This record gives sequence, structure tokens and C-alpha cells, in this order.
Amino acid sequence: MANAAGEKVVTLFVVPDCPLCAHARSWLKQHAVDCIERDVAANFGSFRAMYRLTRQRFVPVFEARGRALVRPTDEELTDFLL
Repeated sequence: MANAAGEKVVTLFVVPDCPLCAHARSWLKQHAVDCIERDVAANFGSFRAMYRLTRQRFVPVFEARGRALVRPTDEELTDFLL
């Protein structure tokens, strides 16, 4: 998926009140990466999409360019998204 400027947009799968998800949001904001956030606790369709991508239930999950990372380190995110 791309935004209006043609840049790739990241999908971030999260659950409310998750400290790892809060860190993920912060990392994306700090690096000016656009994202679409999907709450897998409130939306079963989002959960199914995340599970199809990763075959697991842990969050946060970052999806971009047809690939997904589950609970990545900051270094892994940098390599994956920047």
C-alpha cells in the first residue's frame, strides 16, 4: 500500500495498552514512517489478516511490501523500513 505521495505505508498490528505496541508507534513517529494501525483485539478481520501473515498471535507486527516482522528490535526495524 502507498500513500498519496507514492511512499510505502506500513501496517502496524497492535492491541490496546500494549507497551511494545506503544514503543512501535513511537519508533514509527520518530522516523516519520506513515502507518495504518489495526487493532487485532477489537477487529477479528485484522486479527485474521495478521495471523495469515505470521501464523502467530504476538504483537506488534509490522507489515510492508508483503513481508512481516513480529516484535522486531529497533535495528531490525531500521533494516526493514529505512
